[in-house]
Parts: sequence; C-alpha cells; structure tokens
Amino acid sequence: MTRPNVPLISVALCVHNGERFLREQLDSVLAQRDVELEIVALDDASSDGSGTILREYAARDTRMRCFRNEENLGPSRSFERAMSLCRGDFIAPCDQDDVWEAEKLAVLLAAIGNADLAYCDSEYVDDAGAFTGKRVSEDVQMMSGREPLRFLFSNSVSGHATILRRELFEAARPFPQGAFHDWWLALVAAARGGVVYVDRPLVRFRRHLSAFSTLGLDRKGQRPPTRNRRWLQERRNLMVALARSDLRGRAHAQRLCEAFDLVATRHRMWPLWKELWQVRAAVPGSGSSLTNTLRLGLRFWRSFRRARNEPALSPKEIRL
Repeated sequence: MTRPNVPLISVALCVHNGERFLREQLDSVLAQRDVELEIVALDDASSDGSGTILREYAARDTRMRCFRNEENLGPSRSFERAMSLCRGDFIAPCDQDDVWEAEKLAVLLAAIGNADLAYCDSEYVDDAGAFTGKRVSEDVQMMSGREPLRFLFSNSVSGHATILRRELFEAARPFPQGAFHDWWLALVAAARGGVVYVDRPLVRFRRHLSAFSTLGLDRKGQRPPTRNRRWLQERRNLMVALARSDLRGRAHAQRLCEAFDLVATRHRMWPLWKELWQVRAAVPGSGSSLTNTLRLGLRFWRSFRRARNEPALSPKEIRL
C-alpha cells in the first residue's frame, strides 16, 4: 500500500550480461527501508541469463517492471531510456553489480532538501564482495554546491550513488553523446537547484575486471580512445553540451570551446590558459585558485601534447 505524502522513488536499473552479481544487487534494492519504491529494469540486449533473472524477480514483486533493448545501446542511452520509463518524483540510477545499504535511498531523500541531486560516498569491494578498506572519497575530491563549471572540469558524482529529481532528468535530456550521463546530470544539477553530498558510504562499489577491459574493448566491441585522448574528449563534449544549453555557465563554456579548438588545431595554448584563469574560482582542487588553475592548465597542455604522439590521432579527432 502506498503511504500518503511519501514520494515514489524509481530505481532505474540497467543490465548488460550481469547475471553473476545481479541477484545480490536486486536483493539490496528491494530491501530499501522507509521509502516508496519501484524498480524499472532495462536489459540492454544481454546474451546471458540476466533477462531471466529480471523476469523472475518481477514475477515475485509487483514493484518491479522489466523492459529490454533489442540492440545494445550502451550505458548512457540505456539509462536515458530507463529513466524515461520511471514514474516517481525521484529517480535513482542503479548499476548491475553493486550492493546498496538498506538505508541508502531514505538517507539521500532526507538530505536532498531543495537541491536537484544528492549523492553519497561508496566503499570499494572486490570481485568476491569483500571490503577493501578504501572509499571513493579517498580517490576523488567530493564536490557539492551550485557552480556548474566545477563539474565541467572534474566530477565526483557516480550514478550508482545518486538520487535526483525527475525535473532534473527532463532538463538534462537528451544526454549529450560522448559524455558520461552521471557527469552531465551533476553539471546540470549544479546549474539549477544544486548538488548535495552525503559523507557516508551507502554503496558497496564493486571493482572487478571485465572481459571488455581485459581485451581493451568497450561494450560495443570497439577499441576505446587512449587515456589522454579520452580525458580531452570527455571535457570537450561537456563544454559543447553546456555551451549549447540555456544553463548558467554557457558563455564561459562557449569561450572554453573556442580556446580548446585553438590548441587542437593551431597548438596555441595561451587562449585556454587565459580562459581557465577567468574561471579560476570554479576550478576544483586542494590549494589556492592560482595553484589549482596552474595544475589544470598543465594537465590540458600535457594531454594535448601526449595525445598528438598517440597512434592514429589527428587534430580533427581531438577537436571532435
């Protein structure tokens, strides 16, 4: 029975060949306490037993609905479709191989306030589910607030640790190509109602080798870009998406795009240094604005230089 005045939270679960850990994740989601819950499970054209497991759970629990992609769409497009099928006022993206603490959704719902998005810390577990003794917050500076440019240069928000308002999802559609959907959602949230961070590890975040990473291939069987090229592309794609939006920070993003292209095509780094200095207050990092800006500019410079020396790379490819 639905409880009055308690908002519905829709869990958007995307699965691709995830049968090994799927039951443990589903059990942890269905065990969430003190919330009204639905699960929208989307099978992204799995070839293993994932679909059978999803249908089995849906037959036992009416809170769960199952859908399937006829072809493999990949994470971002699948999550966009899964979220579009959600009926709740709040949406919680869900990966196939983690484990949620029973109070995760209730804690994030209580913390979100007037913000558009709330997220928590995660604790790493290994392939067997054993704790490693390390948290995501030890690897990444966890950010919050209402400054979209902070999330243009870096990101600490992982979808598996997130709850967001439906209005945020609608404002962020369509998800930009070539950018992580959770990163884009965090950026849009920071430009709107803001991002809230909860300093508690409410997810057991599984780290394990996949067949694709072992082979050096992505989920579509294609060879991904090298590290430096990928680092540049991710930020360039977000710059373009923000520049084309009507969100706060778009004017800065437009100038950053222009400066970025001057580095890629004419090897002129100075315009990018100049634009980074103009937005130095938004550059994340531990240290002064000057120190953080110098570090970020140096990272761009090194990535451009190294990317040009990588095989089969041209300025056009960097520029996208």
